[in-house]
Amino acid sequence: MSLLDLIFPKRCVVCHEIGSYLCRKEKKKIRQASPFCPVCLKGAVGGTTHERCKGKLSLDGLICLFDYSSPIKEIIHELKYRFVKDLVGTLEDGIKDAKILNQIDFSTFTLVPIPLATGRKNWRGFNQAEILGELITRRLKINSNPEILRKTKETKPQAKLPRKERLRQVSGTFRVTGNISGQGFIVFDDVWTTGATIKAAAAALKRRGAVKVWGLALASSHGVWRRGRDSNPR
Repeated sequence: MSLLDLIFPKRCVVCHEIGSYLCRKEKKKIRQASPFCPVCLKGAVGGTTHERCKGKLSLDGLICLFDYSSPIKEIIHELKYRFVKDLVGTLEDGIKDAKILNQIDFSTFTLVPIPLATGRKNWRGFNQAEILGELITRRLKINSNPEILRKTKETKPQAKLPRKERLRQVSGTFRVTGNISGQGFIVFDDVWTTGATIKAAAAALKRRGAVKVWGLALASSHGVWRRGRDSNPR
């Protein structure tokens, strides 16, 4: 234990038990997400977009690793809004064990983390999608290129906006740099809610000639929403 740990001991982000950012009890509550089509949001094998749902600029598939519920929700919140970068290490084992990442051959793909606008990145000091994306690239043994996508305008935090506003504000937000014709990409973000951000990035890449674009999110609220709806039938 370092001197810093003695002065400011690590506490579980959920129950606040001293020792680590995620205690054993809370770690057992992490739920793997179920795959679904990113267009119609219905179940899909391996997250591959249904043939009937495919469009010229649509995602070719989507992988979400965990449900956006406790304790994943608290970990992402702390990482994004309290800047505790050490939290990333608590997710490494779960990413290593994610079998869904073995279902598609991504060996020729490049991972592209969703960029932050310059002002927000300077304020935060880092882009959490880039840091989390490094865990994914090590797991898949592929390259990452955070310079391919640039965010051309500042946007409000998506979590605080209704669906229509999310879709409106990300339209035309991303600019592609360089020649990407004929290449395949994985667009990575921390959370999939409406999917507006990942979809807008994928569309920008396909407009510039990308042949395959998958989405990848650390967590998704889709399964949480479905369970809530099913447990409260009308």
